[in-house]
Order: sequence, then C-alpha cells, then structure tokens
Amino acid sequence: MAGLFDLWRQEFCGDTRSDLLAGLTVAAVALPLALAFGVASASTTSLRP
Repeated sequence: MAGLFDLWRQEFCGDTRSDLLAGLTVAAVALPLALAFGVASASTTSLRP
C-alpha cells in the first residue's frame, strides 16, 4: 500500500499552481455558459406547474 501512495504522490503532486489556474479558467468559461443555456431555454424559477 505504501508503494501505491508513493506512486500517487509522484504522479499527481507538484503541479498545484497550474492545476489551480486550469480550474479557474474552466470555471470562468463554464459558469457564463451555463447561465446562457438557462436564459436561452427560457427557464423560470417557479416550482409550480
């Protein structure tokens, strides 16, 4: 099990800054896109039928 943890650390640690920047970039694109789809579908906030 210790070998698996060492392998995970070797593969996935060290690129924290670039991973954070990529996550912020995706969020900056995905949120306005999701809002645009909501507006384009003419959805309402009412829960009543």
